[in-house]
Amino acid sequence: MQSGGSGPPFGGGDPNVATNSSVKHLIVVVFQNRSFDHLFGKYSAPAGQTVNVANPSSLGWSQPDANGVQVSPTLLSDPNTPDLVHNHAGYLASYNNGSMDGFAKAEGVQSMGYFDSTTMGVSTFYGYASQFALADNYFSSAMTSAPAQMFYEVSATDNDVAFSTQPIYGPCNQPDAAATANTSPNVGDQMTQKNIGWAWFHEGYGQCGDYVPQQNPFQYFTSTQGSDHIQDLTVFYSQLQTGQTPSVSFVQMSPSHSGHPGSSSITAAANWLDQFVKQVQSSSSWNDTAIIVIWDEGGGWYDHVPPPQLDSQGLGIRVPMMVISPLAKKGIVYHNLADHTSILKFIQWNWGLSSLNSRNSNGQIDDLRGMFTF
Repeated sequence: MQSGGSGPPFGGGDPNVATNSSVKHLIVVVFQNRSFDHLFGKYSAPAGQTVNVANPSSLGWSQPDANGVQVSPTLLSDPNTPDLVHNHAGYLASYNNGSMDGFAKAEGVQSMGYFDSTTMGVSTFYGYASQFALADNYFSSAMTSAPAQMFYEVSATDNDVAFSTQPIYGPCNQPDAAATANTSPNVGDQMTQKNIGWAWFHEGYGQCGDYVPQQNPFQYFTSTQGSDHIQDLTVFYSQLQTGQTPSVSFVQMSPSHSGHPGSSSITAAANWLDQFVKQVQSSSSWNDTAIIVIWDEGGGWYDHVPPPQLDSQGLGIRVPMMVISPLAKKGIVYHNLADHTSILKFIQWNWGLSSLNSRNSNGQIDDLRGMFTF
């Protein structure tokens, strides 16, 4: 096992690292391209809880398609869905200055489709939400696609680049002409400096043709690319068996398991999450572990909640987010305003790290502490 700079081995369990809560191991799991209404629009909250889902009085419930025909949300019968437009222009058109009625025109009528518990696998997501904690006011961080969303998760900025780029560093990428090295400070740098073990675990890392470089933000940064803090997911599973996972683990599954439209069914994504959570639950570190499950962006699918515009980049379309942990409040629906920088904030609070920039320190954005029992 290699060592990460002057700190501990990247996979060290860090038993002596002080934290401000009972969470000693944080695992961030990233699924792809589903909006909240698209995936959780038919979720029924446990007794005493309310969830903000679309209904006929919601913004954009009825909206015109490209031919001017009014359409409204419809149940999808197939867990496999097409890949919709999910770029800056598409999101702006769908958002339509907060009217939330441009999806059908910009993305096609399929963008108004949703799942419910009759779709194989969706009940698995609903089950974890009802057993643990679900957020219904959690947004993607920018009105654009990868890699910006994960940039916000780890550095709270996309350097005002509202379009998709490939990293200039390998493996498995063909850099765009517009690609530049990202030299912004990130939370990986902060953790390395404080001797806090961390890693980005990617299923099929470096297996070109399947691995997606855009989904790995640390491949863009000069300070973290090519380091031993980027590992294949098999390393995480090996460490889990011996109780040696890092304090902070970011986990990205392969396209066939990510739920990304056009690459993976929602069923495959749910099955992957179920086996992953069960492996963590059976480990020796489960009692002090929190798994944060997010979807990186809306993917072009309809959502009725207008994202607050904090700055020129976002927020973006609302997405699902769950905390699965013995330390999570059970069965709650969390309503505080949050986005991917909330994960960054929680890491910084729990491990005593400072804010990186103004978006990171924005007081309107929650740090997720209210989803836990401590």
